[in-house]
Amino acid sequence: MSIGVLSALLLAAGAVECSEKEALLRVIPSTVTQVTDCLMECTGMTYIKKLQLQDKRNIRFTDSTEGDLGEYCWSTELKCNTGENFQHAYAVLPVDIFAVGHEQLEVKATTPTATTLHVHNNPTTVAESCGLRYDVTRYFSTAESGTSFCVQVVTQEDVLGDKVLKCPPYLVTFWQRSPNQSIQEGGG
Repeated sequence: MSIGVLSALLLAAGAVECSEKEALLRVIPSTVTQVTDCLMECTGMTYIKKLQLQDKRNIRFTDSTEGDLGEYCWSTELKCNTGENFQHAYAVLPVDIFAVGHEQLEVKATTPTATTLHVHNNPTTVAESCGLRYDVTRYFSTAESGTSFCVQVVTQEDVLGDKVLKCPPYLVTFWQRSPNQSIQEGGG
């Protein structure tokens, strides 16, 4: 197991925080919220798939925060490391994909503007068992995005989708490292 994968798994587990700009690992303060089991499971399964596909991109998982009634939000100001370029962002809804089909849910981007999102069916490095994936890259790659991006999940019965979600949604972002960045330069 490479140190990059180990660091990501340790970070996801909440044990330590590792930054490519820092030489030492340090303990995360107790004020940091706990990572959900869904996020942990998805992280592990996605990193296994990443290794199988030999995908060299960096992947980051971010839990959502609660917005207005039934909203799940993320900051559009994504953290990155020197030498990385943002590529894709997926909002992942942790549902049992065999019990709940995407046609049973309406997923709306509520911020910055109200838009219905469509499930992303093309293959990605994100493990299929994580849940339904929605490509939200455009909301994180334009200047008009604002400071936050929120989604609302509604079932066909016009009920908030909290009942079908196993956990709150999370964001999965992909980053490509510039070819001139190396481990020796602190580019990890």
